[in-house]
Amino acid sequence: MIGKILVAIDGSDHADHALGYALDLASKYSAKLLLLTVVPPVFLQLPSLNVVKSQALAEASIELENSFRTALLRAEERAKKTPNLRLFTKLEHGNPDEVIVETAKTGDFDVIVVGSRGLGRRDFALGSVSSRVAENAACPVLIVK
Repeated sequence: MIGKILVAIDGSDHADHALGYALDLASKYSAKLLLLTVVPPVFLQLPSLNVVKSQALAEASIELENSFRTALLRAEERAKKTPNLRLFTKLEHGNPDEVIVETAKTGDFDVIVVGSRGLGRRDFALGSVSSRVAENAACPVLIVK
């Protein structure tokens, strides 16, 4: 039985497709739906500079958070068009895969729905967020292309 669904939102096309699947599942099973966005930490890789001004990092962090907040609001607007949906939203900070897995575990979610690729570049050495979520989650994970 699917009673609680967590869908990860980051503003990417794949996350948008994942939201569509999550909305369909939530409607079919009358499940609660959590839209979760996780603002990742800002890293600057500037090999030629030894010092990075903290103001630049602060501004980049604010801009990144605003971008993720906007993506979450857009997803919420779309989800609210689904009749009788029990919808919740949450914005967190941290490593996306770790926060998604921990939120699903502590919230006792039945399934996690994620896009196969997000906004970040795919790092073949570390794997994508979706593959790390699938590897570490205690519940089923639906990865949507």
